[in-house]
Amino acid sequence: MVKTTCSILIVDADHSEAKSLAGILKENGHSVLVARDAGHAVSILEFRGFDVLIVDLAASHAQDLDLISWACCICPKPRIVATGYPSLKDEQSVSDRGADLFLRKPVDTNKLTRFLVQSRSRSSFSGKVNDVDIIEYVQFVLLCGGKTILEVTSTMGTTSRLFISEGHVVHAECGVLQGEQALYRCLGWREGSFSHAPWSEPERVTIRKPGEFILVEAVRKRDDAWTGNNVGAPVDDEQD
Repeated sequence: MVKTTCSILIVDADHSEAKSLAGILKENGHSVLVARDAGHAVSILEFRGFDVLIVDLAASHAQDLDLISWACCICPKPRIVATGYPSLKDEQSVSDRGADLFLRKPVDTNKLTRFLVQSRSRSSFSGKVNDVDIIEYVQFVLLCGGKTILEVTSTMGTTSRLFISEGHVVHAECGVLQGEQALYRCLGWREGSFSHAPWSEPERVTIRKPGEFILVEAVRKRDDAWTGNNVGAPVDDEQD
């Protein structure tokens, strides 16, 4: 069974409550960071993405509501959970701002866990590689952090899988190829489609070089193949 995990940012001024919730989530295999307030959260979200944002509504929570509105406009957009003491006004406010779930305190961790599982199973999108440079897109995913499996399919139907963990491509598969060979093969395709699958650990780590290095090398190999400087290097499936 594939274990699904989320990267989570908790925003809570109460350090003890945040630490307690983070501990429970980490025990379930999730990756968790804690921000002390809305401003701190924004400074983190400007540099990396998260699957889920959990915002605790403080006594004076105008900034928390603004954070929820702001988070709905960033890319990639996280699933948003708001927590707070029972208030119909608060529930309506966070819903209007775009939150996906409101949990009353004390937080029902079982309900939160179910939501996280559903979030991972629904975290999927697709696009066309001929509309987006696939190497630039992989660079974007690396910068976002977190863990994901990027599935890239060529126009001839060959599928490759890139296992991306916390800013590094740790494994790649493409047909019988694995590791760097598989990675460079897939990043050399001219067009196709891509989608994201929930994270699962690869059987082994086959790529250990920094992400920046392998992307520069991928561009070089692709340029050589496309310009005919490396006649023996296949780019598309049709050339096999």
